[in-house]
Parts: sequence; C-alpha cells; structure tokens
Amino acid sequence: MALEKIKLFERTRDRWPLNVHIRPKDGVPCFEANPCLVDVYRNIEADCEPTEDWTPEDEWTNLANWAFHQALCLIAESSEEGQLRRDQVTFEMFDKCMKENLWGDDCWIAERVEYEASP
Repeated sequence: MALEKIKLFERTRDRWPLNVHIRPKDGVPCFEANPCLVDVYRNIEADCEPTEDWTPEDEWTNLANWAFHQALCLIAESSEEGQLRRDQVTFEMFDKCMKENLWGDDCWIAERVEYEASP
C-alpha cells in the first residue's frame, strides 16, 4: 500500500462515532466520555485485526487509530460538558500525534521514513 496521510486520516476518522458526550471531572483522567474513548479504541482495534498474516496496512491502521484516540482525548481534556464531534479532530492534530508516536521510539524508524515521504 502506498501510504497517503490524508486518506489514512479519513479512513481512521470514519471508524469513530460521530459524537461522544464529555463531562469534565476532577482527578485523572480529567473527563468522562460516553461512550468511553478507550473502549471505542479497543473495539476499533479488535475490528481491524487481520484474519490472515499481519500486513503493513494493518500496522498503519493501528497506529492511525491510536493517534486519532490521542487527538480526541486532547480535545476532551479541555472541553466543557457536551458533545465532542469526531470532526473536531483536524488532520493537523492527527498528523502531530502520528509524528509524536513515530518519533517517540527508534523501533518506528522505517514507518517514520515512510510517513514523512508520503503525500
């Protein structure tokens, strides 16, 4: 698969619920979400598990879903009570999370190079 960042973002965004109800709270974590964002992430991850051998596309799917989850959480952490829409996650936010994850550990060197080279 030739990686295209924007298409990866769009495919990832489409897996998430349109809206999540956010309620700030004291402590860690600093918000409650309905549905729970971790549960949504885990369900998406389970739905994307390959039935055959693991492929590079499967790896990108997992990386992208985690980055989208992180971006949603960043928005939720500073939100008032109400609806958080998946469309609030911009490509720029997603891209920043992807880069932070790929540059966070040298085990992602090959993926980092491919991601940087993709349109």
